[in-house]
Amino acid sequence: MRKKLISEVFEEAAKLNTKKSKIAYLQKNDSAPLRDIIRINFDDDIISLLPPGAPPYKKDDMPDGHNYSTLYNKYRQFKYFFKGPKINMNQVKRESLFISLLETIHPKDAELFLEAKDKNLKYKGITKNLVMDAFPNLIRK
Repeated sequence: MRKKLISEVFEEAAKLNTKKSKIAYLQKNDSAPLRDIIRINFDDDIISLLPPGAPPYKKDDMPDGHNYSTLYNKYRQFKYFFKGPKINMNQVKRESLFISLLETIHPKDAELFLEAKDKNLKYKGITKNLVMDAFPNLIRK
């Protein structure tokens, strides 16, 4: 059985009816990439070095579960796309790496990452307050 996509975790949490159940579901499905996506979207300290919107990229068309990669093994690259210490990269290389990441993960996760990068996640009931309750100390600002 494959791990749930990060986008699936958000989709399923959004379907739950109570704040308590959403928090419990997010905590049950806790992972480093899930926390990174939450921080990228909700933490004002996380500033994108990429242009807003989606770059031109070819969506991965592999059957579900056969994608080349996932956010679980690509999340370590996130540091190249946001302001941080000691990340000195040419902007063309940064954008090329970003497009490569988007092209190798499931299209739903690619869309999720694009929304988070622009601080625009759209999942019902998944708010800054909710994720701060689910993961205290994760979001600084």
